Amino acid sequence: MKRIVLFAVCLSFAGWLAASAQTRTQPARRKAQIFLDVKETNLGQPSTVAINTLAERLAAAGFRVTTTRREAALIVDGTIASRSTTVTDDVKREGGVNAEASASVRLLAGDEVIATSVERSAPGDWGVQAERVGEDRLLEVAGRVAEELFSGDFAQEFAAPAGAGNSTVAASPARPAAQNKAIRKPARKPGVSFLEVASLVQNYTPEDRILAALRKYGIKFKPKDAALNQLRSLGASDAVISAVKSSNVV
Repeated sequence: MKRIVLFAVCLSFAGWLAASAQTRTQPARRKAQIFLDVKETNLGQPSTVAINTLAERLAAAGFRVTTTRREAALIVDGTIASRSTTVTDDVKREGGVNAEASASVRLLAGDEVIATSVERSAPGDWGVQAERVGEDRLLEVAGRVAEELFSGDFAQEFAAPAGAGNSTVAASPARPAAQNKAIRKPARKPGVSFLEVASLVQNYTPEDRILAALRKYGIKFKPKDAALNQLRSLGASDAVISAVKSSNVV
């Protein structure tokens, strides 16, 4: 009996040593830090609905959203705003109002603009509370910006299989029920975004899978020196950097 217990303990210890050795072979990679420098208004009043949505999506995708600009290597800046729109006479008689929202943002690495997103909300249902209707449109346009900057589709398709090192498959987070009605997911645009490449790299996706994604879809960001340096700092290999530089920009 004692021999059996001792044998089990030895097996357990051997397993722990193997797991520890595997972890040591893949040192923890730092997360890309992003600062949101976005001015948001809802019908002319300060708002944070869209900003919070972007922050949640980025955090769920494995990025660190920092509140200090000087700490961030990546900056998302621009404006997101909702405004009143005209309604039909029938809606007016019901006391109804409507709104639309638009966004114009940039993704910067250092001082270089490497990607932009200009989005506009789709026509939506009217309501009787102007502020609430405006928030619905802000949520929708924030979702469109998030899909442009980081959809998560490529991470799901090409990320490392479960259990490979200490990788984490980045996926688009589930949206709260209150937001599902407001945000209509647009058709997937071609090209891998900068944040998608960064996510694949920092989540230990095998190099051949990243290369396959770049070959299959191309990129939709400018492979400037600041962007490439940021990918290197996250752990991108020379092969990945070379593939990004030679990829078609779509």
